[in-house]
Amino acid sequence: MAQKNAKSLNEPKRQLIPVFAASSGLDHVSMTLSLAKAAAARGETVLMLDCQQGALMDAAGIVYHKTLADVFFRGAEMSDVKYVTANEHFTALAAGNMSLDILLGSLAALSLDYDWVFVGVPEGCTPAHVRLAGAADTSLLCYSSDGDKFMRAYWMMEAVRRRHPDFDPMLMSFGPAKGANEAALMLIETIKDFLGAPPPYIGHGSDPWIAPKALVNMIDLAKFEKAA
Repeated sequence: MAQKNAKSLNEPKRQLIPVFAASSGLDHVSMTLSLAKAAAARGETVLMLDCQQGALMDAAGIVYHKTLADVFFRGAEMSDVKYVTANEHFTALAAGNMSLDILLGSLAALSLDYDWVFVGVPEGCTPAHVRLAGAADTSLLCYSSDGDKFMRAYWMMEAVRRRHPDFDPMLMSFGPAKGANEAALMLIETIKDFLGAPPPYIGHGSDPWIAPKALVNMIDLAKFEKAA
């Protein structure tokens, strides 16, 4: 029994965490990178997957030459596309020109050896986004607090919950800090009125403590689900 418990403790957590953006112009690239760094700083293994045409790799300062598209379509080796950062626990790779819907089938295999897999997702909502949201352990849904743009997060919630009623991402606002709380309240109330239980609002993306706070919430959620 002791050997079985020790093996269980050493197994990767394999938490799949996509970072969605309901609209353009949001700094969800930096947020994805901050989450990955925060997890790696805990000594846990991290894979950061750039599905944003290299924007995540550039933000991390990683010079790369091959992508997953080279593995799938041009015969490259998987070892050639994984780039280990200055933190040995933190590995990054880029999807290249491979679309999200093609990539989805490989995410489970890619996550087997890591505690955390953070996926930087293209903005918007397509059928591939909906499928990824349903496969995720939890996710972050970023939206703009500018005017009524928060409604784009509502529309994305509606689209995903039609297929996955239990979709419950953490909400994070970007854009003007003034009025962010009011926009969050309106978004939460709208979701509550028309879609059922609203997701939690984590805070505004410009706050320096926001990524560690989001990660702690993800850890607590993972523990709760494991205990259940």
